[in-house]
Amino acid sequence: MPELKMAVGDRLETKFLLSGRVTIDGFDIEMVNPGPAPAPIFHDMVTSLPYDVGELTIANFVIARDQGVPIIGLPVFPNLFFPLTGVTVNRRAGIDGPSGLAGKRVGVPLGFASNPAVWLRGILEHHYGVAADSITWVEGERDSLAGVPYPRPPRFKREQRTDLEALLAAGEIDALVVAGGGSELSEGVRVLIDDPYPLLDDYVASTGAFPINTMLVMKEASVAANPGLAPAVIAASAQARALYDAEEPDDALHQGLRVGALREAGHFPRPHGLETHGKTVETLVGYLHEQGLIRKAWSLRDLFVA
Repeated sequence: MPELKMAVGDRLETKFLLSGRVTIDGFDIEMVNPGPAPAPIFHDMVTSLPYDVGELTIANFVIARDQGVPIIGLPVFPNLFFPLTGVTVNRRAGIDGPSGLAGKRVGVPLGFASNPAVWLRGILEHHYGVAADSITWVEGERDSLAGVPYPRPPRFKREQRTDLEALLAAGEIDALVVAGGGSELSEGVRVLIDDPYPLLDDYVASTGAFPINTMLVMKEASVAANPGLAPAVIAASAQARALYDAEEPDDALHQGLRVGALREAGHFPRPHGLETHGKTVETLVGYLHEQGLIRKAWSLRDLFVA
């Protein structure tokens, strides 16, 4: 019976780890499948820590580490996204583009500090001139950081509600943000951006950052107790990424973005590692610090395994 456990979503590149097509050399690891999306394990990854290695959103990771949760990052980023792709709006709200979110009521199902919410606030403030504290952030009932006492900056307006999709359809909130794909569309609900690719291209060109949704993290105790495990997971993840890049069809979606369009724009293939993703991590850390969700601007050296 393996003593080590690893939990990742059954999609994108990590599906190759779950299927056994890619194995972690030198270690007998029980692979835990939470389903296509890894969201069910996010809360455990920052509280009870039942897995030695797991998938977690990058914002949740940095906030948890800032609060002393004993996890450390691996420079493996299986899931990238563009926050504006996951924004849906009520048609009657009068929202025409990202700047139209100013002063509106925006639903964040997994909480104020959820990854899509953090990225969206940073992008709105830095690229569209929208003051994030002009928006009322309406939190859902499933806070992915419940149990982690992260700061709640008083300058932001926050509410707690349930069934945010129903509130969006009814016009009680104006918009909803998730990691990709958005809320269910209907006569009263539409996507904020019909064609996100020019906006994504502009963001990447101006910042050098392609937003990260999830990454792999390890328990610090597991790193110390299992020399060689972190490099083995990183190496296996590189193999899985290479398979994904080679085999994923152009018409497949990567968090709501067409893989073929990402290839045509030169965004994919995008290998793991801080040489490729370091600027993105630093950008996200900057957003978190500006928003008062972490106490210091963490360096890459202090966030990732040596």
